[in-house]
Amino acid sequence: MSIFRKLVSFLKGESGVAAVEMGLFAPPLIIGVVLMADIGRAVEARMELDRNVRAGVQAAMSNVSDLNAIKGVVLASANGSQAISVDVGKTCTCGSAAASCNSWCAPEVPPSVFINISATEAYSGLMLPALKLESKTHVQLR
Repeated sequence: MSIFRKLVSFLKGESGVAAVEMGLFAPPLIIGVVLMADIGRAVEARMELDRNVRAGVQAAMSNVSDLNAIKGVVLASANGSQAISVDVGKTCTCGSAAASCNSWCAPEVPPSVFINISATEAYSGLMLPALKLESKTHVQLR
């Protein structure tokens, strides 16, 4: 009968309950904190990519017409990061139709000139799968 009483007192005992609860709840909480930090790092990387593209927009708005120079400004803004891929293009339209940048739409009506800047960067986090971060902008110069 003493074994039965010891078993009953063991089952009624509350010592160690906090340790068991901590063991149950700590892993999901730790995973949540690491996931939040990973998402925060991905958002920060995307914001940095947006900042780099805005540097290219500022160069284009400052009458830099050479597309390679604009690309260079974006890359320089990224501190020479090899992970970033930049694409800069120029398009022209007459109204809503695509047009040549070298010819006028009508007498005394030049075509609208747009600079398209896009940058991509691969992101691999601790818990997030590999992501392709992308930032694009479309700037009208004329």
